[in-house]
Amino acid sequence: MAEQREYKSKNDAVNGHWADLKEVGGGLWHFRFMLWVACHLPLFMVELVTAVGSFFFWLGAAPVRARSRIYLDHLSKASGKKMGLFGTYKHIYSFALSMMEKLLGWRGAIKLNRIEKQNDDLEMFLDQLNRGQGAFMLCSHLGNMEMLRSLTAYDGFMTKRKFEVFPVIDFSVTSKFNGLLRELNPGLMDHIVDANGIGIESAVWMKEQVSAGNLVVIAGDRTSANSRNRTIATEFLGEPANFPEGTFSLAGILNEPVYFVFVVRKSDFNIRSTYELHVMRAKTSLQCPRKERPERMKALLREYTSILEKLCKEHPYQWYNFYNFWERIEN
Repeated sequence: MAEQREYKSKNDAVNGHWADLKEVGGGLWHFRFMLWVACHLPLFMVELVTAVGSFFFWLGAAPVRARSRIYLDHLSKASGKKMGLFGTYKHIYSFALSMMEKLLGWRGAIKLNRIEKQNDDLEMFLDQLNRGQGAFMLCSHLGNMEMLRSLTAYDGFMTKRKFEVFPVIDFSVTSKFNGLLRELNPGLMDHIVDANGIGIESAVWMKEQVSAGNLVVIAGDRTSANSRNRTIATEFLGEPANFPEGTFSLAGILNEPVYFVFVVRKSDFNIRSTYELHVMRAKTSLQCPRKERPERMKALLREYTSILEKLCKEHPYQWYNFYNFWERIEN
């Protein structure tokens, strides 16, 4: 019986819904130290301190290592690339760098000249914004979308007119780190839509914001904390995985142009690196009869996952879903 309880404890530490996992990283003073490092040290020292801190965290965080290994094993099989003995450390270090990037971005230390355009639909997107038309944007936990949002907050984007960004986020499990972001930018929470409180009224409000030329942004690679069984399954990195039905339903409800957007460091472990900005307009339209909507949503999801999978293979350590993404939730 003792052995069974020990096995169950270890298994629960690896599996389970992401919303049930506690915020990691130590006490509040750890996060305040991160803020001090980001605000006062040169970038090469930020990298060094982050690398050392990540190493000691990696040593003591066996469940996080195990969850990272699940992702890296899937990626290795799908790409044919070996992640190596210290792959989980690199994954955790890359995530810690992304947290530093968020702090740097919200204090205005990351400038527009660090953004590298790709051969995609960015110009179409910018033209749409300049004409006063907003969009619904699907992002992910790949790279650092916060960095792009911080640029818009500091009026550093590429458009001829100002617009607002309204991210749909569940902040319930990252309260300590979000407190630091609020200190850097007290208006941070003014534009955030609580993912746990979306209903008819908030959907109508979001549609009004997009119609007014603004952006509504939501991640498509993390299932809902409150509607865990509302999922759509599709293959991702070689195995079926669940994605949030609500996110793709919202795209249909808003009935606005849909874009996929990703921002990743060109060099996985260099915080001084330029950033690749990927913007692609969805080919799948959700303007269709209701009975066709489920198949159209699946097609939109497959578009999204094909891009996400490609970028994960190119930047294997920059996808930050530290839970068993392939654990099945039956509908």
